[in-house]
Amino acid sequence: MVIADVAVMPLRPYACEDEMYKVVDKCIEKIKESGLKYEIGAMSTTIEGDFDEVFDLIKIIHKIPFELGCERVITVARVDEKAGGLTIDDKLRNHR
Repeated sequence: MVIADVAVMPLRPYACEDEMYKVVDKCIEKIKESGLKYEIGAMSTTIEGDFDEVFDLIKIIHKIPFELGCERVITVARVDEKAGGLTIDDKLRNHR
């Protein structure tokens, strides 16, 4: 079990933030459909699951902006893996 903090940033050709957020919303929709546990944050989304499931999902959501006409995309992913597994709740237990 790993957790990954992921931010997909479509860069072009969006003239305004509303257009960009439509793309981000599609990425979040795909994350919801995955069945993996997730938490949406102000600047990224944290995803929890098996290593391969999480990385496969990151690949899928990175490509979504291109499918919607974007010419350039930056995706930033930070992955936290611990021997024996790690969950979002484990990571945040001292802050909830």
